[in-house]
Amino acid sequence: MKPSTDRTRTGAPSPKLILSGAAVLFAIVLPLLIRNDFYLDGLILIFLWGAFAGAWNILAGYAGMMSLGHNAFFGIGAYTSTLLLLHFGRTPWIGMLAGGLLASCVGLILGVVCFRLRSHYFALATLAFGEVAFIIAVNWRSLTGGSEGLALPIQPSLYLFSFSTKLPYVYIGLFFFLAVLGISYAIGRSRLGYHLTAFRENEDAARALGVRTGRVRLIAMVLSSFLSAVMGSFYAQYAVFIDPTSVIRLPISVQVALFAIVGGIGTVLGPAIGAIIFVPMTIMLRATMGTALPGLHMIIYGVILVLVLLYMPQGIAPRIKEAVSALKKFRKRKVLDA
Repeated sequence: MKPSTDRTRTGAPSPKLILSGAAVLFAIVLPLLIRNDFYLDGLILIFLWGAFAGAWNILAGYAGMMSLGHNAFFGIGAYTSTLLLLHFGRTPWIGMLAGGLLASCVGLILGVVCFRLRSHYFALATLAFGEVAFIIAVNWRSLTGGSEGLALPIQPSLYLFSFSTKLPYVYIGLFFFLAVLGISYAIGRSRLGYHLTAFRENEDAARALGVRTGRVRLIAMVLSSFLSAVMGSFYAQYAVFIDPTSVIRLPISVQVALFAIVGGIGTVLGPAIGAIIFVPMTIMLRATMGTALPGLHMIIYGVILVLVLLYMPQGIAPRIKEAVSALKKFRKRKVLDA
């Protein structure tokens, strides 16, 4: 295992740990300083999509299995918690867990069936899975409400996961966001993460070293599916209305993939960086030019993706890491010269 970098040789907290703590503290304090619900909504969406992109990154980034069907897991979470609330009166907190478990089971089955496929064939298989889920949701009107959707009760209550202000949603979203970052960090430093990376880089070599590639991929799929469904449940409770277009459409998968790829696929902070860049940009463009040029944000998404793939193929996060390392070396050299 890698040696811990949380403390320096003198026993003092490392700059990395201090910076991480400062970032978390800033994220906790910032919502208290914002009085405008429009900006609080932006924070909630950053946390939501950043966490969802991080969940997607566990499978696609660490294991190298590019999925375009995570919209189905997102929708499973949204519909499970909503249906349990509307038909059985179960709190969405339980519905969120139930949705995650159901999505995990579906993800496990999908993995067993599709993990024999590689590269773009696996991506196409998951895309088909997501489209089938969307068609089922649209046509199974007795369960999902079809294109008319389902509305959740707006009654401020902790039991109903409904609040009169946006601040509770901000902190719940922040909790999920930090939880996914923490899980990703733990995976990256664990035996599971090393095995997933070994499979991603060279499956034959990984098997020769005794890595059970099928098992570790299924673990990644189950965990990624569970977290995606949890974020789907959170979205449903925040939006208080869901329909197939809002929770199971294909662009949802494309969007989270874009966030992770631009931010840095296979890194802890990559999906978060992607969400921090794209979510405010999307909100701004829709608010200022949404009626005059609808869909403009998708064009800009494509341009940014092309530029990143051309000039930063590994994403933004690795370049930031390289810049920080270069700065450290420059400072050390300057101290030695002095």
